[in-house]
Amino acid sequence: MITDWTEKPLTADATYREGTLWCELWEREITVDLYDEEVTEEYAEKCAEALNSMPERLVDDICRSAKKYCLCYMDEIAEDISDDLTVPIDEDTPEREILRCFYPTALVVEPPQDPSRTGYQLSCECDWEPEHGMEIDILDNVLVYLCEYSGCSPWDDHSDEPWNYALDN
Repeated sequence: MITDWTEKPLTADATYREGTLWCELWEREITVDLYDEEVTEEYAEKCAEALNSMPERLVDDICRSAKKYCLCYMDEIAEDISDDLTVPIDEDTPEREILRCFYPTALVVEPPQDPSRTGYQLSCECDWEPEHGMEIDILDNVLVYLCEYSGCSPWDDHSDEPWNYALDN
């Protein structure tokens, strides 16, 4: 499933591994990034399989949360960014339409706290937040974090973060 594994420079004295994955939901190729040498390619494959077989409930949670994030962002900046959006987004827009306004560029896999569980992060580009993008963290097919990209982990406790749009799904 993941192809073209290569080692890439991260800093002057560190590297990371990068592979390529076809992402079914968005019908696009994305990178798979392993920044920690403790993450095995086998575990990354497990995460890639989970991404490409997301249950409909999880896709709905992502859409609902991303739509909330987009609407709150537009409300907070108080300027019309409708020309920047691939499709118009308002309260009446069907939730799945938001999928046209963002897409993942990378599947980031960190060392699992429990290898029997599946946790991964999607680093995304989105129409409404081009500067910071969007981060989606998923643990065992449950959306645990969705907001601007901040380099969180699906293994972190996000339950009290007011900017986490994954809450209340």
